[in-house]
Parts: sequence; structure tokens; C-alpha cells
Amino acid sequence: MQRALALPECATPPQEVYALAKQRGMDFVTITDHDTIAGVLEIAAEPSVFVSEELTAWFSGEPQAVHVLCYGITPDDHEWLQRNSADVIACAEYLHSREIACALAHPFFSVAAPLTPAHRRVLAELFPVWEVRNGMRPKELNGAAALYVETHGIAGVAGSDDHAGVDIGRTFTEASWAVSPDEFLAHIRAGRMWPCGTQGSAAKWAHSALAIAARALDVPYGSEPPGPKTILSLAEQVMLEREGGSGAVSGLGPEDAQRLLAAWLRSMDLDPGLGGLLGALRDDAFSHAGLERRARRVHENRLARASQTLASRRDTQLKPAADALIGACLPAVPYVSALAFLGREQARLSERDGEPTRVAVIADGLGHVHGVTHTLARLRECGAPGHVVDVIGTDANVDRRLAAVTEVELPYYPGLKLGVPSMFAIADALTERQYDLVHVCAPGPAGIAAALLARVMRLPLVGSYHTEFQAYAQSRTGDPNIEAAVAVVVATLYTSCELVLSPSAAADASLAGLGVASERVRRWQRGVDMDRFSPLRRGEQLLPGRLTVMYAGRLSREKGVELLADAFLQAHQRDPRLHLVLAGGGPEEEELRRRLGGKATFLGWLEGDELARAYASADLFAFASTTDTFGQVILEAQASGLSIVAVNGGGPAELIDHGRSGCLVPPNAEAFANAIVGIARRPALRRRLARGALAAATEHTWQRSFKQLAEGYTQAIGGSRRDRPAPGYESAGAETARAA
Repeated sequence: MQRALALPECATPPQEVYALAKQRGMDFVTITDHDTIAGVLEIAAEPSVFVSEELTAWFSGEPQAVHVLCYGITPDDHEWLQRNSADVIACAEYLHSREIACALAHPFFSVAAPLTPAHRRVLAELFPVWEVRNGMRPKELNGAAALYVETHGIAGVAGSDDHAGVDIGRTFTEASWAVSPDEFLAHIRAGRMWPCGTQGSAAKWAHSALAIAARALDVPYGSEPPGPKTILSLAEQVMLEREGGSGAVSGLGPEDAQRLLAAWLRSMDLDPGLGGLLGALRDDAFSHAGLERRARRVHENRLARASQTLASRRDTQLKPAADALIGACLPAVPYVSALAFLGREQARLSERDGEPTRVAVIADGLGHVHGVTHTLARLRECGAPGHVVDVIGTDANVDRRLAAVTEVELPYYPGLKLGVPSMFAIADALTERQYDLVHVCAPGPAGIAAALLARVMRLPLVGSYHTEFQAYAQSRTGDPNIEAAVAVVVATLYTSCELVLSPSAAADASLAGLGVASERVRRWQRGVDMDRFSPLRRGEQLLPGRLTVMYAGRLSREKGVELLADAFLQAHQRDPRLHLVLAGGGPEEEELRRRLGGKATFLGWLEGDELARAYASADLFAFASTTDTFGQVILEAQASGLSIVAVNGGGPAELIDHGRSGCLVPPNAEAFANAIVGIARRPALRRRLARGALAAATEHTWQRSFKQLAEGYTQAIGGSRRDRPAPGYESAGAETARAA
């Protein structure tokens, strides 16, 4: 991280390292800086100090490199090792020939190109001692080396890998009794030692980074916090640098880290002074986990308040509320970045050759009945071929349910509520199962947070386009400024995706208008269960002696229910046998009840077989929405053997072959009413359109749908940044030792 922001690798003075190590009971002290002994030479006069370095050595003629801890060396040894670092075998021979104690550092960390099993077999022969407890790396990451050592007869050492002067002496190597550094190092060479002390964690990693920044930067407590774009770029740059990049992103540097640190300290109500922060971190009673829990609480409480404030706005002056939302996320930034990095490292250790790829599908608002809910329910049942899919969200009926810090009602949409998860909850979910891809279904609270973290974690991001949110905003508010603001949010999400799954050509056009390049759009249509939705489900007539016209879906303005009501009332005037049946609910329900009176029956939300019987028992189906990207209810009505009248627009128009599997009409009440009356009065036409609709539905199986989805996942993973080589950079730290 330090190189990413042009900060020093280690900001702790050597004298301070020595004093803290001795204070914590270390008998002997060394510093293993990367490829330099300058720091340790400053304390070399102390009788308990031995000179060491962490040597970067390469396999000759290969892209793989390792870090070798070289203990008790002289300046001449250091010069020779640096000159010959291109050949790790030669360096090992040199160390052994001079009886220099040495150990292979973090043997499962990729310094350059990833090591292969063949490389590790060579390393096991070259170095009989490996580091198995690194104080900055969690147990899960140290465990691979510990297991290898145990099964291959190799000895193990430990070291703090501390850069910030916080955890020196909390991780150490203990050996048999020794009165001098030479005796202690002899025990190391003979394998008479034990790795001891604490292991790392995401919290420890985060606090170390904060402490280094505090040491290196003069923190102006009153400075303006960085904007969200800068924060995201800083986090992404850390990940890029860990994966083999170097230097800072253009436009980013120490001053950005300085502002971020100051903002974090303010958000946590911590003393901005260096002594205050380091003093707290160094205190023997300090708990890394405790400070992380405090950050979680602060983040969750502020996120809940900021989300409620933002949701309550009814104008386009959103900046104050958005700033509060960003401020609420600041306490989580160091920890989420650490979780992302360590999660990536752990994923690289997992041998998963031949296993299906893992996909995290992030969904918002599944507690409300709509097409996305049904689609994801089927996805959980059937899966996507070649992929393990987990649906994640704050609602019930998901594979992993996220705790919500609050629930907000969608502005201008009474009754539609969304859960708001914390950044910690999303990060925990994405890192726990080591996903290969993140699939976001909507620009809701969980979807936006997951998209940001996928970028930081360098995971390929897929978006599926289900809803014309900008059109909904215009329909519900009539305010073009609000429509434009919503369009910016939607565009930001989908233009950040490697691949966008679109259900129709109409949706393709909307995505193009948002700025999504056509080559990044792939088709994903939905399916229908032909066993559940079938003409065989028809029972008694819903209303004997009447011709029932059915509608299913949300009773909301953006679904065209006002046009539907206008058209139906005109049609009923001409044919009083007609009766409208509405399965669903929504904000316009009361107004529709008032307008339609006894000419309509409201069934409420129906599910499963009950919904299928309602479809099959109707005489025709009417759908007036122009904003649907696909039209799941059209497929269900077709599979139920209904003749259909729909507005010629959006996704539904692509599911209907006019005159064969339904009737498409212009979006005006007179044309719609004419079509309803014409079909109602001609039973033969109604039967012919119903047969055509049933035939059309058979082309849309769920098997076909999820095959399309799987192909999209495969394309996104194959073409993503994740396929880039993922070497890492490990910074140097203090090594401490104790003789027992």
C-alpha cells in the first residue's frame, strides 16, 4: 500500500523498533527491511541486535521470485546477495556455505509470478526453515505454510512484519536458551525454535496502514475529506499495486491519503495527533478487534441515519444527503479494503481446478413480488450450468441474508421498501466464499455497495438490466431533473460492468442511451414454467357469464395501469360482458378501485398454483406497460393459453408476434379498447391467438434462459481483469526473537 501512495515502506525509526521490542520482552532484535540493511545498522551496536535483511531473489531465467530472510549477515554478505539476487539457488548456496541462518518468508505469497508446486519443492530443498506465522497475515493465510512445513519436515519461524511500530514483539520466534545472537541463530539453523505470538487479521492490516500514514503524513485535521471517486481510486490503487503495479495512480498521492486519514480520524472521534493514534494502538490493553467493532457501530449508525435522510428527499438537492452517506461509509474504508485484499490472497491459495466458478448474485427488494423475484427464485432452484450461484440480499428467500442497518421506503413509491446493508456486511459476504464473479441485479443499496467492492477486489462485475428506473422516476414524479439524477446513478452502475445482461432489444437501446457500449451487452431472456402455467389449470370461470380480462403485476403508474383502466372502461361501455380482474397490488390500487368500481375484481398478490389457476381461468390478458424491459407476465399468460393485448413498446412487444400470438396496439386508450372488444366478440380469433401464444411460450424455457446466463458469466470471467497475473508485494517489517 505504501508504494501505491508514494509513502515510505517503513516509517518507524529503528531505535523505536528496538525499544518497543525490548519493552515487550524480546531477548534479541533484528529488522528485515527489503533488500537493505540501512535501518538495522543504526541499532547494530546494541549487544542483542543482529543484522538481517529480506532478500528478493529470483529463479534464474524465470518470472518467479521469493523473499528470503537472511539473519546475522555482514555488510559484505548483503552486497554479495544483492549482486547475485537473480539466482536464488546461488544465494541459498552462499548462505549455507557461510552458515548464515535463513528462512523462506511467506512461502505462499506471490512476490512476482505465482509459484508452482515444482518451485516449492525446490525451495523446500534450498531452505529447511520457512516462515509459518507472519504477524500481519491471518491464520487462514499462514495456515498453508504451516501445513506444508508440518508435512515436509521443515522448521518454522515467526515475525511481526510490522511497519508501523504498533505490533513489534507481538509475533516472534522463540528458541532454546541462548546468551548471544550467535547462539540464538545456531538454534535457528538447527531447527530448535517455535513460532509464537499473535497472527494477523484484516483489522490489524488496516490499523497498520493507518499508523504508517499517520507517521508519514502531517495530518491537517480540518482538511476537506476526499470525494467518493478519490476514495474508490485509492482503494483500487492499493489492490493494483498489490497485484504487481507500482507507483501512484495519476492524480493520486500522499495528499489524498492525508485527507482520507484526517477524515477517518474525524469520523471515529479519534485524537488526530500521532501520539494519540499510536499510543492507543500500542497500549497493551488495545484490541484490534475492539477498534474494528467500534468502526462497525459508527458506520452502521451513521449509514442508517444518512439513508433515511436521503430517502426522505423530495427534490434534486441531494448533495448534502449524499455527502452524509459518504461520511457514513468512511469508518469502514480501511477495514473493507483490508478484507478485500486478504480475501483475494486467500482465494489464490485455494486449489479449485475443475470446480465450478462461484457467482455472488446481489439482489435488492426481493420482498416485493415482481419478475426479478421469480427469476432469481428459479435461478436458486435450477442454477446456471458450470457455475455455483448464491443469491445475496437483505430480504428473505436468499442463500445468504445480509443484516440491514435500516429499511428505507423508495421515494415517490409508497410501500416499496429496501434494506440497507453495511459495507462490512457486503465485504464479509463477498470474501467468505471466495467468489469469482459478482452479478448485480439493480442499483439498490446492496447492488451499489457490491459493485464498488467488486471493483476494489478486482472481481469481474456483471449487471443484469431489469427495470427502467429512469422512466419510472419520470412517470412517478414528472420532474425531468429527478429523472436525470436517477439516470446518472443507473448509468454509473451499468457502465462499470464488464458485461451487462439485457433481456430485449428495447433494453439494449436504453443501455446505449446510458452510455453502455454495445459490445458489452449480451442477451439474457427469461423463461416460463410450462408445467405450472398451463391451460390445464383452467377451472370454473372466475365470473360465470362474464368475459374476464386479466392483468397481473404492480398496480402502479409506470406499469400503464391508468391507460389500462381508460381502455377497459371504453371497452366495457361497448361490451358490458367484460370484467377486469387484477392480480397484484401497488400505489395506484385505491385510485383504480375508485375508478373501476364493480367492473373490476382485485385479487391481491397471488403466488404459485393460485396465480396459475387465475391466468388459466381468464379469457384474455391485457398489458399496457411501455417501460417493461422484458415482460415476464406476458410469458406466463402465453403459457396459460390466453390471447393477449399489449402495447407495442418495450420488451413485451418482442414476445408477441402480432396477429399470431397476440395483438399489439399503439399506446392510446381507443386502440387498446378496440382490440379488447374485437377479440372478446370473436371466439375463433381468441382461440387462434391463444394457440399461437402457447406455441410461442414453448420457446422460452428456463433451461434456455440459464444457459444464456451461464454463457454470459463465462464470457465475463474469461475477459476480466481477474485473468491478469496476480503477483503481490510484501513490505518489510521487524523480526523479533526471544530465547526460552
